Amino acid sequence: MFQKVVDQFAYLSSIALLGALVRYTVSGWDLTAQTLLYGGLGLMAVYLIVHRAGIQTALRTRAARYGGMAGATGLLVLGILVLANFLSVRHNRRIDLTENQLYSLSEQSLKVIDSLPGDIQIIGFFGGDSGRLRFEDLVRQYRSPRIEFQVVNPRNEPGLAAQYGITREGQVAIVSGDEQVLVDDLSEEKITNAIIKITRDEEKVVYFLQGHGERDIQDGTGAGLSLARQEVENQNYRVESYNLAQQSRLPEDATIMVSAGPRVDFLSAEITLLKSYLAMGGKLLLLVDPQTDLDLGDFLAEYGLGLANQVLIDASFRGQLLGAAAPVVADYADHPMTRELSGSNTFFPGSQHIQISTSPLEYRITELLSTSAASWAEVDFQGEDVAFDPGKDTEGPLPLAAVATRTVDVKEDPTVEVEGNPAASENVESRLVLFGDSDFASNAYFNEIANGDLFLMTVGWLAEEDDLLAIRPKDPENRRINVTLGQSRMIFWASVILFPLATLILGTAIWLRRK
Repeated sequence: MFQKVVDQFAYLSSIALLGALVRYTVSGWDLTAQTLLYGGLGLMAVYLIVHRAGIQTALRTRAARYGGMAGATGLLVLGILVLANFLSVRHNRRIDLTENQLYSLSEQSLKVIDSLPGDIQIIGFFGGDSGRLRFEDLVRQYRSPRIEFQVVNPRNEPGLAAQYGITREGQVAIVSGDEQVLVDDLSEEKITNAIIKITRDEEKVVYFLQGHGERDIQDGTGAGLSLARQEVENQNYRVESYNLAQQSRLPEDATIMVSAGPRVDFLSAEITLLKSYLAMGGKLLLLVDPQTDLDLGDFLAEYGLGLANQVLIDASFRGQLLGAAAPVVADYADHPMTRELSGSNTFFPGSQHIQISTSPLEYRITELLSTSAASWAEVDFQGEDVAFDPGKDTEGPLPLAAVATRTVDVKEDPTVEVEGNPAASENVESRLVLFGDSDFASNAYFNEIANGDLFLMTVGWLAEEDDLLAIRPKDPENRRINVTLGQSRMIFWASVILFPLATLILGTAIWLRRK
């Protein structure tokens, strides 16, 4: 009886040693892994002592020599596996092969981390393992000496949960000093936006002008700008509509003023206000479509810019995929606003090119992006059936957007003085960005390729926030396949019945033939 029990020690020791290896891989060198290892070695030692004589006799045989070689090979393979396991645990490196880099931080998040002005604490309140592991996997990517994270079970520590205003499991508190932001939905975008909000010293306001036929920031249709408004608000700006003609003065807290898709002329008093705004170091974004009654020629000429009012046609392969009158852009200037778009495409349905001249006010002009060499500006655009007319149409590549900048000292040399101008500090930079299209920022096209990223990086550059000039976090694409009931039945019969049955019949036929 004792001999049989001892014989089982070899199997038990193998199981214990394997268990120690698995435990070490999963949880590290803890008490359980140590117990399994020492127990397995002890059982193995008892077995070797009891069978010492038989083992000595067996080792002298030819089979033992060959078996020893096989055993040594097995131990070598096991050692390699243990070493690889150790290296993977201690020096692991993840490679994100997903199309949208869903398991890596976006460029925007990385820039925000690098520019943190102070320490940040991220506290996740999770009771279950699934939420906790998901939180830890995400937050560990925010590697920075200024960021610490902690997981709290709100059921075990209700006092701490109440201190941070936690009402349910799954919420995350972003804390910096006495400031706190609560995140309800765990995602990279929400965490990064909360960090931006808590580290921002002042509230920045973006005013979208109305009264000239501009696109509405509350409009949820394809022509509206509700998506653009929502994404700008997600960057922790305050977004408001503003009518210059009704107010007859500039907003005192304007960080940026935007006119997206104006179709009728500005009043002379409004033009005076806009000139004064730029002279005081203001930031203005104009998105102007072709074939409108809008005349901004004299105003834009002062800043070295102009509008051709001719529809751009793109005859390249990329352009033909989206329609001839929707130029696809892949060429960007080395400018902070467009530098991160290298390798990305944007497109501009129904657009016009920008004209560049010398600014009487000594503004510096920079082309931001341009169409392909296979494009041109069509003078007589009547529809999609167009052709290039030499000597009449303007051959590409043509600039689709440009920026005019000038450093101004508002204390000594304001170009225009108007009551109600927002106060500004000395030596600020006046910035005017002009796009020959507003459709690319509309709801219909905002989330197409990199259109939304271009618009948000334009807003970020105008607001002088370099940490926002990057590609946003991407949402996972829906790649589910929807099948009908008949298709699902066909898949079932083919995969579960027909293929296995065919394999069985073919195997039986081959076996009978060989027999």
